[in-house]
Amino acid sequence: MPRGRKNKSLDERIQDTQQSIYNLEVRTQELYEELEELLRQKKNEELEKLSDALEEAGVSVDEVLAQLKTDVQENIA
Repeated sequence: MPRGRKNKSLDERIQDTQQSIYNLEVRTQELYEELEELLRQKKNEELEKLSDALEEAGVSVDEVLAQLKTDVQENIA
């Protein structure tokens, strides 16, 4: 004959719930760390593409920044 499921005491249920919350917090932190790493990788890929495009165009970062600064100042005026 199958045994019935043991009813947990209130203290056991509280402890189980606290453990579940802790586990979720740990998992959430792991996901935030994974997200940070993915965002870092994406930024590096974008910087690599930008660097390649600048090299292909034969312009330096300083030249692009100077041009952007000039453009912004012209748009403000």
